[in-house]
Amino acid sequence: MNGWLIFLGSIVIIVTIIWFTSVRIQIEYKRASENDRIDVEVSAYKRLIKYRFTVNLLQIESLSRGVQVSKEAEAGQAMETKRKKKMWITPRTIQRYQRKYAQLLHNVRDLHHIFRQTLKCVHGEVIEWRTNVGLGEASATGAAIGAVWFAKSLLIALLAHYISLHTRPRLYVFPEFQREVLDMHLLCILRLRMGHAIIAVIRIAVHYFRKGREQIWENTRFKA
Repeated sequence: MNGWLIFLGSIVIIVTIIWFTSVRIQIEYKRASENDRIDVEVSAYKRLIKYRFTVNLLQIESLSRGVQVSKEAEAGQAMETKRKKKMWITPRTIQRYQRKYAQLLHNVRDLHHIFRQTLKCVHGEVIEWRTNVGLGEASATGAAIGAVWFAKSLLIALLAHYISLHTRPRLYVFPEFQREVLDMHLLCILRLRMGHAIIAVIRIAVHYFRKGREQIWENTRFKA
C-alpha cells in the first residue's frame, strides 16, 4: 500500500513539474549580403534541455531538392550533443505537410479557435528588429525607410493581436544613403507554459478521434 502511494505521489509530482514547466522559444532571423539564415531554439530548465534547428537559404541547390535544415538536440549542463542531423525540405515535403494539415483541419472543427486560445498564452519577452536600408539615393532611401517603418508597425500590431507582449518591441531602421542594401536582424524570444500546450494537444486529439468515430459510424450505417 505504501509503495502504491509513493508511486502515485511521484507521478503527481512529475506531472505537476511538467505542467508548470516554462518553454523558451528563441527565433532569430539574419539577412546580410543576400544570405538569409533562420535559427530556432526551443529550450527548458534554463536551457539545460534544448532543441535547435537552422535554415540557411544559401544552401538551396535546386527547386526540386529544396533547402537544407540542420537539427540538433542537447541536454545536460555541459550541453553534450545527443543528436545532430541534417535533412532536406523539398516541395514534396511541404505538400505532404499541407495534406496532413488539411486532414487535421477537416477532423478538428475548432482547430483555429484552439490555436488562437493557445497563442494568447504565449508571452513575448524580447522582440528586437534591426534593419539597414539603402537605395543609393537620398530621396529614394527616405521613402523606403518610411515604407519599412509602416510594415514593421503593421506586423507588430498583428503579432500583439495574437500573443501577449510583456515588453515593448525594440524597432530600429538605419538608413544607408551611399549604397544599395537590405540587411536585417530579428530576435524574438517567446515563452509558453507546458500545461497550456498539453491542453491544446488534448483538445485537438479529442476532436480528431471523435470525428473519426463519427465517420466510422456513418459508414457502418450506410453499409447497413
